[in-house]
Amino acid sequence: MLAVVALNLGGPDSLAAVQPFLRNLFADPDIIQLGWLRPVQPLLARLIARRRAAFSRAAYSQIGGRSPILEESTAQVQAVVRSMAASGVAAQPYLAMSYWHPFPVETAAAMRADGITRALLLPLFPHQSRTTSASAFRTIESALVGIASTRIEGYATAPGYIDALCQRIAEASQQLPEPERATAPVLFSAHGLPESYIRHGDPYLDDIRSTVAAVTQRLGLDGRSQLAFQSRVGRQPWLAPTTEAALDSLAAAGHRAVVVVPVSFTGEHLETLQEIDILYRERAAARGIASFARARAVGCHPAFIAELAALLISAARDRGWA
Repeated sequence: MLAVVALNLGGPDSLAAVQPFLRNLFADPDIIQLGWLRPVQPLLARLIARRRAAFSRAAYSQIGGRSPILEESTAQVQAVVRSMAASGVAAQPYLAMSYWHPFPVETAAAMRADGITRALLLPLFPHQSRTTSASAFRTIESALVGIASTRIEGYATAPGYIDALCQRIAEASQQLPEPERATAPVLFSAHGLPESYIRHGDPYLDDIRSTVAAVTQRLGLDGRSQLAFQSRVGRQPWLAPTTEAALDSLAAAGHRAVVVVPVSFTGEHLETLQEIDILYRERAAARGIASFARARAVGCHPAFIAELAALLISAARDRGWA
Protein backbone atom coordinates (compact mmCIF):
# COMPACT_ATOMS: atom_id res chain seq x y z
CA MET A 1 0.00 0.00 0.00
CA LEU A 2 1.12 3.51 -0.87
CA ALA A 3 1.03 6.50 1.48
CA VAL A 4 1.55 10.24 1.16
CA VAL A 5 3.15 11.66 4.29
CA ALA A 6 2.89 15.44 4.54
CA LEU A 7 5.64 16.98 6.66
CA ASN A 8 5.28 20.16 8.67
CA LEU A 9 6.60 21.77 11.84
CA GLY A 10 3.56 21.31 14.02
CA GLY A 11 2.20 23.70 16.59
CA PRO A 12 0.77 23.71 20.11
CA ASP A 13 -2.82 22.52 20.34
CA SER A 14 -3.41 24.37 23.62
CA LEU A 15 -1.77 27.05 25.71
CA ALA A 16 -0.46 24.32 28.02
CA ALA A 17 1.38 22.79 25.04
CA VAL A 18 3.27 25.99 24.15
CA GLN A 19 6.29 25.46 26.40
CA PRO A 20 6.89 21.78 25.52
CA PHE A 21 6.43 22.64 21.85
CA LEU A 22 9.09 25.33 22.14
CA ARG A 23 11.38 22.93 23.97
CA ASN A 24 11.09 20.42 21.13
CA LEU A 25 11.70 23.16 18.57
CA PHE A 26 14.84 24.55 20.16
CA ALA A 27 16.21 21.07 20.90
CA ASP A 28 16.45 20.36 17.16
CA PRO A 29 20.14 20.58 16.15
CA ASP A 30 19.06 21.75 12.70
CA ILE A 31 17.17 24.72 14.16
CA ILE A 32 19.82 25.86 16.63
CA GLN A 33 23.16 24.84 15.17
CA LEU A 34 25.63 24.79 18.07
CA GLY A 35 28.49 22.80 16.54
CA TRP A 36 30.79 21.51 19.29
CA LEU A 37 28.37 22.79 21.96
CA ARG A 38 25.63 20.42 20.79
CA PRO A 39 25.78 18.26 23.97
CA VAL A 40 24.36 21.19 25.96
CA GLN A 41 21.46 21.74 23.55
CA PRO A 42 18.76 19.95 25.59
CA LEU A 43 19.51 22.16 28.57
CA LEU A 44 19.63 25.27 26.40
CA ALA A 45 16.31 24.32 24.78
CA ARG A 46 14.65 24.07 28.19
CA LEU A 47 16.00 27.46 29.22
CA ILE A 48 14.91 29.19 26.00
CA ALA A 49 11.46 27.56 26.10
CA ARG A 50 10.94 28.61 29.71
CA ARG A 51 12.01 32.19 28.97
CA ARG A 52 9.85 32.52 25.83
CA ALA A 53 6.79 30.60 27.03
CA ALA A 54 4.81 33.55 28.45
CA PHE A 55 5.47 35.68 25.35
CA SER A 56 4.43 32.85 23.04
CA ARG A 57 1.32 31.97 25.06
CA ALA A 58 0.21 35.58 24.82
CA ALA A 59 0.70 35.47 21.04
CA TYR A 60 -1.29 32.24 20.68
CA SER A 61 -4.01 33.70 22.89
CA GLN A 62 -4.57 36.31 20.21
CA ILE A 63 -5.46 33.65 17.63
CA GLY A 64 -7.67 31.41 19.76
CA GLY A 65 -5.17 29.76 22.10
CA ARG A 66 -3.82 27.18 19.68
CA SER A 67 -2.12 26.70 16.33
CA PRO A 68 -4.27 25.94 13.25
CA ILE A 69 -1.43 24.01 11.60
CA LEU A 70 -2.81 20.52 12.25
CA GLU A 71 -6.14 21.21 10.59
CA GLU A 72 -4.52 23.19 7.77
CA SER A 73 -1.96 20.49 6.97
CA THR A 74 -4.52 17.68 7.25
CA ALA A 75 -6.79 19.42 4.77
CA GLN A 76 -3.87 19.85 2.36
CA VAL A 77 -2.70 16.24 2.39
CA GLN A 78 -6.27 14.96 2.06
CA ALA A 79 -6.85 17.26 -0.91
CA VAL A 80 -3.61 16.10 -2.54
CA VAL A 81 -4.57 12.44 -2.17
CA ARG A 82 -7.99 13.13 -3.70
CA SER A 83 -6.30 14.85 -6.64
CA MET A 84 -3.99 11.87 -7.11
CA ALA A 85 -6.95 9.49 -7.04
CA ALA A 86 -8.61 11.50 -9.80
CA SER A 87 -5.52 10.72 -11.90
CA GLY A 88 -5.70 7.03 -11.09
CA VAL A 89 -3.09 6.81 -8.31
CA ALA A 90 -4.46 5.65 -4.95
CA ALA A 91 -2.70 6.54 -1.70
CA GLN A 92 -3.47 6.94 1.98
CA PRO A 93 -2.89 10.37 3.61
CA TYR A 94 -0.75 10.81 6.71
CA LEU A 95 0.77 13.75 8.52
CA ALA A 96 4.05 13.91 10.47
CA MET A 97 4.98 16.97 12.52
CA SER A 98 8.46 17.82 13.71
CA TYR A 99 7.71 19.39 17.09
CA TRP A 100 4.20 18.39 18.14
CA HIS A 101 1.71 15.58 17.59
CA PRO A 102 1.56 13.59 15.43
CA PHE A 103 5.32 13.05 15.73
CA PRO A 104 7.10 10.99 13.04
CA VAL A 105 7.34 7.92 15.29
CA GLU A 106 3.58 8.10 15.90
CA THR A 107 2.86 8.44 12.19
CA ALA A 108 5.19 5.57 11.30
CA ALA A 109 3.49 3.31 13.86
CA ALA A 110 0.07 4.13 12.39
CA MET A 111 1.35 3.41 8.89
CA ARG A 112 2.69 0.00 9.88
CA ALA A 113 -0.61 -0.83 11.56
CA ASP A 114 -2.38 0.08 8.32
CA GLY A 115 -0.12 -2.14 6.23
CA ILE A 116 1.71 0.68 4.42
CA THR A 117 4.82 -0.51 2.59
CA ARG A 118 5.70 2.55 0.46
CA ALA A 119 5.66 6.24 1.30
CA LEU A 120 5.89 9.46 -0.68
CA LEU A 121 7.31 12.20 1.55
CA LEU A 122 5.80 15.62 0.89
CA PRO A 123 7.30 18.63 2.72
CA LEU A 124 4.81 21.46 3.05
CA PHE A 125 7.80 23.78 2.68
CA PRO A 126 8.32 24.93 -0.92
CA HIS A 127 11.81 26.21 -0.08
CA GLN A 128 14.58 23.82 0.87
CA SER A 129 16.40 24.42 4.13
CA ARG A 130 18.29 22.44 6.70
CA THR A 131 15.98 23.97 9.30
CA THR A 132 12.74 22.72 7.72
CA SER A 133 12.71 20.14 4.93
CA ALA A 134 16.08 18.54 5.71
CA SER A 135 15.26 18.27 9.40
CA ALA A 136 11.84 16.81 8.65
CA PHE A 137 13.28 14.27 6.21
CA ARG A 138 15.87 13.20 8.78
CA THR A 139 13.31 12.47 11.47
CA ILE A 140 10.65 10.79 9.33
CA GLU A 141 13.12 8.60 7.44
CA SER A 142 14.64 7.38 10.70
CA ALA A 143 11.14 6.44 11.88
CA LEU A 144 10.12 4.62 8.68
CA VAL A 145 12.21 1.49 9.28
CA GLY A 146 10.87 -1.23 6.99
CA ILE A 147 8.84 1.16 4.85
CA ALA A 148 10.33 2.23 1.51
CA SER A 149 10.17 5.97 0.90
CA THR A 150 11.03 8.63 -1.64
CA ARG A 151 11.14 12.40 -1.30
CA ILE A 152 9.69 15.41 -3.01
CA GLU A 153 12.37 18.06 -2.75
CA GLY A 154 11.79 21.82 -2.96
CA TYR A 155 9.32 23.29 -5.42
CA ALA A 156 10.05 27.00 -5.14
CA THR A 157 9.17 27.77 -8.76
CA ALA A 158 6.74 24.94 -9.54
CA PRO A 159 4.08 26.39 -11.88
CA GLY A 160 1.08 25.49 -9.72
CA TYR A 161 2.65 26.99 -6.63
CA ILE A 162 3.46 30.21 -8.49
CA ASP A 163 -0.07 30.30 -9.96
CA ALA A 164 -1.59 29.97 -6.49
CA LEU A 165 0.62 32.70 -5.03
CA CYS A 166 -0.23 35.05 -7.88
CA GLN A 167 -3.95 34.50 -7.42
CA ARG A 168 -3.71 35.06 -3.66
CA ILE A 169 -1.91 38.36 -4.33
CA ALA A 170 -4.57 39.36 -6.86
CA GLU A 171 -7.29 38.60 -4.31
CA ALA A 172 -5.53 40.67 -1.64
CA SER A 173 -5.01 43.58 -4.02
CA GLN A 174 -8.77 43.83 -4.46
CA GLN A 175 -9.00 44.79 -0.77
CA LEU A 176 -7.16 48.05 -1.46
CA PRO A 177 -8.85 51.25 -2.62
CA GLU A 178 -9.16 51.13 -6.39
CA PRO A 179 -6.59 53.90 -7.08
CA GLU A 180 -3.95 51.98 -5.06
CA ARG A 181 -4.34 48.54 -6.62
CA ALA A 182 -2.00 49.02 -9.56
CA THR A 183 0.71 50.90 -7.67
CA ALA A 184 0.85 49.62 -4.08
CA PRO A 185 4.10 47.88 -3.06
CA VAL A 186 3.94 44.11 -2.73
CA LEU A 187 6.01 43.08 0.28
CA PHE A 188 6.98 39.40 0.37
CA SER A 189 7.55 38.37 3.98
CA ALA A 190 9.55 35.17 4.47
CA HIS A 191 10.50 33.50 7.72
CA GLY A 192 14.01 34.62 8.58
CA LEU A 193 17.17 32.62 9.18
CA PRO A 194 20.50 33.54 10.77
CA GLU A 195 22.90 34.87 8.13
CA SER A 196 25.48 32.29 9.21
CA TYR A 197 23.22 29.45 8.05
CA ILE A 198 23.18 30.89 4.54
CA ARG A 199 26.96 31.39 4.58
CA HIS A 200 27.32 27.72 5.48
CA GLY A 201 25.39 26.65 2.40
CA ASP A 202 21.70 26.56 3.32
CA PRO A 203 19.76 26.93 0.02
CA TYR A 204 16.79 28.71 1.60
CA LEU A 205 17.58 32.27 0.54
CA ASP A 206 18.19 31.31 -3.08
CA ASP A 207 14.89 29.40 -3.14
CA ILE A 208 12.97 32.31 -1.63
CA ARG A 209 14.48 34.74 -4.13
CA SER A 210 13.55 32.38 -6.98
CA THR A 211 9.91 32.35 -5.86
CA VAL A 212 9.76 36.13 -5.52
CA ALA A 213 11.38 36.60 -8.93
CA ALA A 214 8.93 34.20 -10.58
CA VAL A 215 5.88 35.92 -9.06
CA THR A 216 7.26 39.38 -9.81
CA GLN A 217 7.73 38.46 -13.45
CA ARG A 218 4.35 36.74 -13.76
CA LEU A 219 2.44 39.71 -12.28
CA GLY A 220 4.61 42.39 -13.88
CA LEU A 221 5.36 43.94 -10.50
CA ASP A 222 8.76 45.31 -11.53
CA GLY A 223 9.86 47.79 -8.86
CA ARG A 224 6.77 47.22 -6.72
CA SER A 225 8.00 43.95 -5.17
CA GLN A 226 10.25 43.77 -2.13
CA LEU A 227 11.50 40.90 0.03
CA ALA A 228 11.79 41.06 3.81
CA PHE A 229 12.11 38.60 6.69
CA GLN A 230 10.16 38.04 9.87
CA SER A 231 10.19 36.02 13.12
CA ARG A 232 13.73 36.76 14.26
CA VAL A 233 14.86 35.02 17.46
CA GLY A 234 18.10 35.76 19.34
CA ARG A 235 20.83 38.33 18.95
CA GLN A 236 22.93 37.01 16.06
CA PRO A 237 22.55 38.70 12.63
CA TRP A 238 19.55 37.43 10.67
CA LEU A 239 18.54 37.94 7.06
CA ALA A 240 17.59 41.54 6.38
CA PRO A 241 15.68 43.70 6.01
CA THR A 242 13.12 42.75 8.62
CA THR A 243 9.48 43.07 7.67
CA GLU A 244 9.10 45.76 10.32
CA ALA A 245 11.95 47.80 8.82
CA ALA A 246 10.57 47.33 5.31
CA LEU A 247 7.15 48.63 6.38
CA ASP A 248 8.81 51.61 8.06
CA SER A 249 10.72 52.39 4.87
CA LEU A 250 7.60 52.17 2.73
CA ALA A 251 5.77 54.53 5.05
CA ALA A 252 8.71 56.95 5.08
CA ALA A 253 8.68 56.94 1.26
CA GLY A 254 5.08 58.10 1.31
CA HIS A 255 3.27 54.85 0.53
CA ARG A 256 -0.17 54.62 2.08
CA ALA A 257 -1.10 51.11 0.90
CA VAL A 258 0.68 47.75 0.84
CA VAL A 259 0.05 44.09 0.04
CA VAL A 260 1.95 41.74 2.36
CA VAL A 261 2.59 38.21 1.07
CA PRO A 262 3.63 35.42 3.50
CA VAL A 263 5.79 33.74 0.91
CA SER A 264 7.38 30.93 2.94
CA PHE A 265 4.16 29.69 4.57
CA THR A 266 1.82 27.35 2.68
CA GLY A 267 -0.75 27.36 5.49
CA GLU A 268 -1.88 29.80 8.12
CA HIS A 269 0.37 29.93 11.19
CA LEU A 270 1.04 32.09 14.20
CA GLU A 271 3.39 34.02 11.92
CA THR A 272 0.58 34.96 9.53
CA LEU A 273 -2.41 35.28 11.85
CA GLN A 274 -0.70 37.10 14.70
CA GLU A 275 2.64 38.46 13.53
CA ILE A 276 1.46 39.82 10.18
CA ASP A 277 -2.27 40.31 10.69
CA ILE A 278 -2.00 41.94 14.11
CA LEU A 279 1.51 43.22 14.86
CA TYR A 280 2.59 44.32 11.40
CA ARG A 281 -0.83 45.71 10.52
CA GLU A 282 -0.76 47.84 13.68
CA ARG A 283 2.79 48.99 12.95
CA ALA A 284 1.89 49.96 9.40
CA ALA A 285 -1.18 51.91 10.54
CA ALA A 286 0.83 53.75 13.19
CA ARG A 287 3.23 54.92 10.47
CA GLY A 288 0.55 56.12 8.10
CA ILE A 289 -0.11 53.10 5.88
CA ALA A 290 -3.89 53.24 5.90
CA SER A 291 -4.58 50.31 3.56
CA PHE A 292 -2.97 47.01 4.57
CA ALA A 293 -3.91 43.88 2.62
CA ARG A 294 -2.51 40.46 3.42
CA ALA A 295 -2.47 37.66 0.86
CA ARG A 296 -3.79 34.40 2.26
CA ALA A 297 -1.48 31.39 2.39
CA VAL A 298 -1.85 29.12 -0.64
CA GLY A 299 -3.49 26.47 1.57
CA CYS A 300 -5.77 24.25 -0.52
CA HIS A 301 -5.74 26.45 -3.61
CA PRO A 302 -6.60 24.11 -6.53
CA ALA A 303 -3.49 25.01 -8.54
CA PHE A 304 -1.22 24.32 -5.58
CA ILE A 305 -2.89 21.03 -4.72
CA ALA A 306 -2.79 19.89 -8.36
CA GLU A 307 0.92 20.75 -8.53
CA LEU A 308 1.72 18.72 -5.42
CA ALA A 309 -0.30 15.79 -6.72
CA ALA A 310 1.56 15.88 -10.05
CA LEU A 311 4.93 15.94 -8.28
CA LEU A 312 3.95 12.95 -6.15
CA ILE A 313 2.60 10.95 -9.08
CA SER A 314 5.82 11.58 -11.00
CA ALA A 315 7.88 10.43 -8.01
CA ALA A 316 5.76 7.32 -7.62
CA ARG A 317 6.13 6.44 -11.29
CA ASP A 318 9.89 6.97 -11.12
CA ARG A 319 10.01 4.27 -8.44
CA GLY A 320 7.62 1.98 -10.29
CA TRP A 321 4.93 2.46 -7.64
CA ALA A 322 2.25 3.77 -9.98
